[in-house]
Amino acid sequence: MASQSHTAARGHRLLRCSTCYLPSEWCICACTPTIHTPAQDFIELLSDRRFLPYLLVPQGDARLFAGLRARPWLPDRVPAFVLLDGTWSQARKMLHRSPYLQGIPRMAIQPRAPSTYRLRCQRCAQHLSTVEVAIALLEQLDEMTASRVLHAYFHVFAETCMAARHGHALTKSLPEMAQLLAYNSQHATPAPDECRLPLGESCITG
Repeated sequence: MASQSHTAARGHRLLRCSTCYLPSEWCICACTPTIHTPAQDFIELLSDRRFLPYLLVPQGDARLFAGLRARPWLPDRVPAFVLLDGTWSQARKMLHRSPYLQGIPRMAIQPRAPSTYRLRCQRCAQHLSTVEVAIALLEQLDEMTASRVLHAYFHVFAETCMAARHGHALTKSLPEMAQLLAYNSQHATPAPDECRLPLGESCITG
């Protein structure tokens, strides 16, 4: 008779932060920024005539993305962007199974550089992680502060995940941590006791 037991996921016994979901000793909640841009929650926007939605997918029109910065937006139509969070195969399934996404103009990003997301290997050099697409989109919209802050948080998150995965001690401070803490000092931030990471002294060793 075949065994009915299931293999537990790696790391399932770790005590994790309920917000960033990293192991508690690597919690980066103090670095988590609150970013304000004209983009809104897309579920509400898709049926709201005040907004003009776009869907970012690999099969989209790269010319639409390239022209975003120069496009003269209408004062009564705010652009809203839909990013499907998942692997490429998962994103395709979500697209096909979501009738409310059909009919939305589709645009594609032509990456300037390969993905730096080391937690998962990309099958194609032009494939980006979801957050890298968001960073590029904000930059193209001339939302430079939001793009830089999100990029800094992405780097801190990715490097901290790599350290936690290999059980490395954090030995030095990342420049992006100071950047995020400075940004958060003037914006909404988590409570100080939500972060157990000694940010002033620590960081990832790769």
